[in-house]
Amino acid sequence: MRKVYQPESSKFRTCLNAVPVHQKILDGVNVVKVTREGKMQSGYFTLSEDRFTIYLTDKPLPKEGRIGYVRRPKPLFVRVTSTQAEEDEYERCIDIGSVDRIQDGQNTFRFEMYHESIGRRKSGNTGTPKKGVELDPTRCFSIIYGGERTLDMMVNDEDVTKDEIMSILEALREKYTAAKVKVNPDVLLLRQIWADVDTDRTETITSNELCKILERINFFMKKSDADKLFHSFAKMMGMDRQARKKGISFEHTVTIMHKIKRDNWAAKPVRDIFFGLFGRLMNNGTERTRVSADSFLRKLVWKKQGEANTTIEDVRSLFKFLNQVEVADVKSNLNYKASDPNAGKYIDFSRFEAHLLSIDNDIFDPSKERFDPTSMHESLSKYWISSSHNTYLTGDQIKSISSVHMYTKALHQGYRCLELDCFDGFYDENNIANPIVYHNYTMVTKIPFFDIIDCINLFLEKNPNSYPVILSLENHCTLPFQERMAIYMSAKFGDKLFIPDEEKFEEPLPSPEELKGKVLIKGRRITDKKEDYYNGPSYDTEESDDDSVIEDGHSELERDDTPLSPKKANMDRQSSTTFSPELSKITFFHGVRLNSFKAFMEKGKDCMISISESKAKKLNKYDQHRLDWIKFNQSHLSRVYPSGKRIYSSNFDPMISWSKGVQMCALNYQTNDDGRRLNDGRFRQNGSCGYVLKPPTLLSDAAPHALTVSIQVLMGSCLPKPNGDKKGEIIDPYVQVTLNDISPIDGRSIVHHERTPYVQNNGFNPIFQQDHPFKFEVENPDVAMISFTVWDRDITSKDVFIGNASIPVACIREGYRSVHLSDSHNKRNGVFECASLLVQVDIKKSQAVKMW
Repeated sequence: MRKVYQPESSKFRTCLNAVPVHQKILDGVNVVKVTREGKMQSGYFTLSEDRFTIYLTDKPLPKEGRIGYVRRPKPLFVRVTSTQAEEDEYERCIDIGSVDRIQDGQNTFRFEMYHESIGRRKSGNTGTPKKGVELDPTRCFSIIYGGERTLDMMVNDEDVTKDEIMSILEALREKYTAAKVKVNPDVLLLRQIWADVDTDRTETITSNELCKILERINFFMKKSDADKLFHSFAKMMGMDRQARKKGISFEHTVTIMHKIKRDNWAAKPVRDIFFGLFGRLMNNGTERTRVSADSFLRKLVWKKQGEANTTIEDVRSLFKFLNQVEVADVKSNLNYKASDPNAGKYIDFSRFEAHLLSIDNDIFDPSKERFDPTSMHESLSKYWISSSHNTYLTGDQIKSISSVHMYTKALHQGYRCLELDCFDGFYDENNIANPIVYHNYTMVTKIPFFDIIDCINLFLEKNPNSYPVILSLENHCTLPFQERMAIYMSAKFGDKLFIPDEEKFEEPLPSPEELKGKVLIKGRRITDKKEDYYNGPSYDTEESDDDSVIEDGHSELERDDTPLSPKKANMDRQSSTTFSPELSKITFFHGVRLNSFKAFMEKGKDCMISISESKAKKLNKYDQHRLDWIKFNQSHLSRVYPSGKRIYSSNFDPMISWSKGVQMCALNYQTNDDGRRLNDGRFRQNGSCGYVLKPPTLLSDAAPHALTVSIQVLMGSCLPKPNGDKKGEIIDPYVQVTLNDISPIDGRSIVHHERTPYVQNNGFNPIFQQDHPFKFEVENPDVAMISFTVWDRDITSKDVFIGNASIPVACIREGYRSVHLSDSHNKRNGVFECASLLVQVDIKKSQAVKMW
């Protein structure tokens, strides 16, 4: 019998075995899981033997053939959305690579629904509580994965504690993160989908299962052709008929994926780059198979990538790393060992391709993406600050659900200004005022103010080095509720609450470093200066803020909103006639009326304005207003929020406001649209800490230099289905490249779109046949951004979003670069950590632009 050829076993597949795991977790831990309706169900939490897969099932899993449990039939007359169905499927089997974070306590939407249902039962609205153990917060935790899905549970087992499980999961994530950088995207992608396809856990796949893999990786092949490929490959490996029935291994499957890529010319752009840079023939006359460190440095790094500071030692170190990376090319894996004396001298074609698509070659300049502690010592006014609007909402502003969990999500996504619309709630059995948060005059649900404060405090306790969190209070409360808000925040936050010192209001604002770990309150304070107050209601609301900019001599800037009805205005005036001294004492940023920027400059640095997007656009129309606003924002803070007409919580373009130095562009971060994605890209800078130092052109009289940026989209790699779905049609991807810019001369908004042709039935390795480079004239590169958005073409309906990367022009590196894509939640985990584009970028600088 012929010897079966076995490629070298994947080290990545066994990398988690070194993490010690309690045997009970491998066998199944008894838990109480929480459904999306807030109901409790008993279940079992289990880790696979290789530690890569998490199961949450109704019954203990068998030792062999660990297949997810069968979904229960849904009750009749209950509509289940496709998203819910997808969540049901994901609940059964989660890859460790899909996990975003492990979260302690009861701080997710499902736990909120549980508490709400308990409240309803105790109040008699839905009958008596069910018998059994209620959820103990000290034994509860959540797994956040696949964007923002959650698995929520309470450990209900005598042998294992919640802390043990969380500690093990964190150790697995840490080990996984360290190991995945040494794996080619093809290998990583197959590992993530392997458990879903190899459902009988034989560690092999059959011909039929190969077809499922091809569908999952978005590569179309007729079943007959796939069968032929499977059997011909297996025969070449020395497998007889009986062996082929059992299936091929993971390593064999990786080799097939590599063959598919080569046979379908997916590597052609890379091959053109390789031969174009280093020549098609080597010195001995044979076709080039490798490149030396010296040639790589001179011809690629220095000449093409423009990295003049890179040394030959840097390249040799890179080569040693690349020669340890697991690639899909089996022959390449066998060529080099870590101890090979040539490991730092040469790389072959497969390692070159791995580098081009790697995070080390990302188009986003790593020096700009890394956190820079030296940049955090300037006044707060000198930073862009990631800010959210109506933070509590999960959807539209009319009838969506409000959720405390949204504050946790916003904080973990780097938002550092959060909004709370506060109203009188109820008095409890102890006659204590309980304020609530919701959107007034709408049908959105209401959530307790205290729960939000608890949630924010918990985040700060877990993340004490976070830079300051600003709470923007839109205060509609009467005195007793305001007083209770102040008392509760003071007690809960303790020394984390920043108490303003009136004697320092004339001084520059403190720096983010000075305020690390602190909470700052934005609202209204008691003051003797009558000009600080708005005409009308005496609380801090966006409706009144919308009237806060009335410039002399320009009727265009006068109020254009529909006035309040007499009944509504009377209700507003009755709701609050004064400010609470207790709340006033802890409020730092004081919202005031703006008559002119010049007059405002004389006010204390604690005074700030909050205006609507429409007022921001009007200010942008006039040269003097634009210049005055930039100077104003060098010492004071501005906040711009969406128009009240955006009832579906869409976002405005933040570029105009950023170009004037506005620190806080408050966006509906729950809405995945262009505005939100621009914000994601802007605050990817500086380690995603939520604070980015504004460029010199906004902090001084420096003038920007115009740029010409040319971009050629060459190919895609491992592009997933929309939302990272496991099922669905094979995608037909195309790439839209967009420039968002603001003219420094006249304030004009510049939006320039280009798009590639689409590639049919191929997301695994599409080549985009772009006729010519896209050319973008960038007038204000310190503010401008370029976005790469991948769409799935649909001829019958609207094209579907797949992934995006938005990058400040000032952070773009030229040359041959990879663009790593994020999902709609701005996450790169699961299948999205494999998804990327390969592009060619050329940047040319022009003369400085005269501002005005």
